[in-house]
Amino acid sequence: MPVVFRWIFSGCLSRSLVTMSALLAIFVIIESFDKARYLGHGLDGRLMVEYMLLKIPFMLSEFMPVIMLIGASLYLIELSRNQEVVALRAAGLGINKVLLPLSSVALLAALASFIIGEWVTPVTNTRLDQIEQVHIQHKKSSQPGVQWLKDGHRFFRLTPLTNHQFALLMLKTAPDGAWLQRIDSPRAHYSQGVWSLSDARISTPSSDQVMHVEKLKNMEVKSAIGPETADLPKPGHMDFSELYHYINNLKHAGLGAGTYVYALHRKFSAPLACLLMVIMAAALCLHTGNRNSRASWGLMLSISLGLVFYVIGNAGYLLAASNRIPPAFAAWLPSLVFGGTAVFLLLKREGH
Repeated sequence: MPVVFRWIFSGCLSRSLVTMSALLAIFVIIESFDKARYLGHGLDGRLMVEYMLLKIPFMLSEFMPVIMLIGASLYLIELSRNQEVVALRAAGLGINKVLLPLSSVALLAALASFIIGEWVTPVTNTRLDQIEQVHIQHKKSSQPGVQWLKDGHRFFRLTPLTNHQFALLMLKTAPDGAWLQRIDSPRAHYSQGVWSLSDARISTPSSDQVMHVEKLKNMEVKSAIGPETADLPKPGHMDFSELYHYINNLKHAGLGAGTYVYALHRKFSAPLACLLMVIMAAALCLHTGNRNSRASWGLMLSISLGLVFYVIGNAGYLLAASNRIPPAFAAWLPSLVFGGTAVFLLLKREGH
């Protein structure tokens, strides 16, 4: 491994680790003050420490691109101030000799981000939501409005009424996703593994493209899933395989899967953003000189862009959740915006 590569790689890695430690310390301090008001009201010292530790994987997976942007920017500013960029240029080394080790550090960060988001945060987020719901909000279970439940190849849509009754829609699909049956009931009640339906309307498609409709005054449907036994799964609690299969099941049933599609694409777009951030850092902070004003402005701009990246990501999620933009596009939007801007600025800086 060339000396220059090892030198830049180790320098960028150390600054990124320092940045990560600093951001985590700031987060722990802020979160501690925020959660301290619940001490003695359902939250004790042990649970608070557990909450903080469980929140760290989520923070790392969310902020890894920002950590890379700030860490790489700090290191490149240090190189510029010490005239080391001038020495590299004088030795005939191009921008690629700087970007290669920076990209290697970013690749490690992307891999760590993917591993954490795929195998760690689904577990920690589940426990976090439990602590938040039971010990902080003092709720026994979540109470959504319209609720979707899945029981094998059957999907139930429940709209709450009164006295533990629901307006029910049930969709039944074949293993290959073919639509088999739809049952609508304006009033249904669940008890001991059985749904009791009133004024049920059963719609069944046939091979001759004719819809057969049957109406029953009373009807029972056996199901192990009831409103008190299953909640709508949260995307943050699912890994790639679970998201992929759940999205397919929803699509086969003709149901929307916006937030799940967004979460699926975020598992790849967020790690990729780590690689794009080092290009942005190079475009903003790599200077052949020791002009402190330019370096300082580069660092301030990097921090500001890191915040903008996070804001765009949150805005994309809200737009996807409200079906204003396609969820896959929303997940890739921050990477597309920052990637395109970073490449443009770097090419402009290098005179291309």
